Amino acid sequence: MLGYMTDENGKIHKTTRSKSGFKTKKEALEYLPQLTSKARKKMLNWAAMYDAWKPTHRAGKSTMDCYAAAEKYFRPIWPMAFDQIDIDDLQECIDDCPKGKRTRENMKALAGLLYKYAIPRHMASLNLGQYLIVGGGETADRAALPDDAVEAIRTAVGSVPFADYVLCQCYLGFRPSELLALDAKNYNRQERAFVGGSKTDAGRDRVVTVSPRIQPIVDRLVQDKTSGPVFCGPDSSPMSLVQYRDEFYRVLDACGVENPMEGPEGAQRHRYTPHSCRHTFATLMKRAPGADKDKLELIGHTSNEMLRHYQDVSFEDLRKITDAL
Repeated sequence: MLGYMTDENGKIHKTTRSKSGFKTKKEALEYLPQLTSKARKKMLNWAAMYDAWKPTHRAGKSTMDCYAAAEKYFRPIWPMAFDQIDIDDLQECIDDCPKGKRTRENMKALAGLLYKYAIPRHMASLNLGQYLIVGGGETADRAALPDDAVEAIRTAVGSVPFADYVLCQCYLGFRPSELLALDAKNYNRQERAFVGGSKTDAGRDRVVTVSPRIQPIVDRLVQDKTSGPVFCGPDSSPMSLVQYRDEFYRVLDACGVENPMEGPEGAQRHRYTPHSCRHTFATLMKRAPGADKDKLELIGHTSNEMLRHYQDVSFEDLRKITDAL
């Protein structure tokens, strides 16, 4: 029986397979908006959603400029599919924002507006923006992994997939997105140090020496590489934040680390997230001797940034701290 089908590009073709097509051309044409909506949903990431929302929002130039400034601090999730972003991804962007409370409030407001735009267009089902907490940035109380959890992860290296990645993040202090962006060409083999980081002037392209605790792991990961992601997928392809977050939770579960869900219903988050590794690094540094200026250099902290400008930072000074972790 003659029928009609639509392809991924929205073109209509005649077909004799009536069960999988449409009986009339009119039915096929009526289906096109749904096809376009589905394709649009599949392709939109956070950055594209912002671009789609921006011309629809009626506000003055000063207000839109504030939203544009806030959008910059969502950079780590720009490439992520909008429907794959969870509350942890959004909250960590706000927690990492180096600016004041007003900017973080604008980030929360912007997130809420994007979800209000996406929900009636069937590109999201819940407004996660309403659950975001405008805290005090990285100085806010965040959960670092307890010592016994770190030791359990260390013991699991070699037997639990990706336990080595989680342990390395605990001893390097990079944000999850920064860790996954580390490239073998930016590893100084002689000085045993990475150059990486983003987010702020203090954190961008900072030098982080490798602790002896993870040096064998790093040596193995960069052994046969001159370029390409150090912390990658099994096939050496880049690992996404979503993939790393899933592996992180699997590692904690395999190591017997309790990680309960906390927060309001509908937007609960784990007590420990991949970002907890960064706070673990900060906690370890508190116990290590070293100048505050050098510790700020290692973590790329956003407070007291001017301390970095009073004198040069040496590999030796940084290594004293990471050797003592």
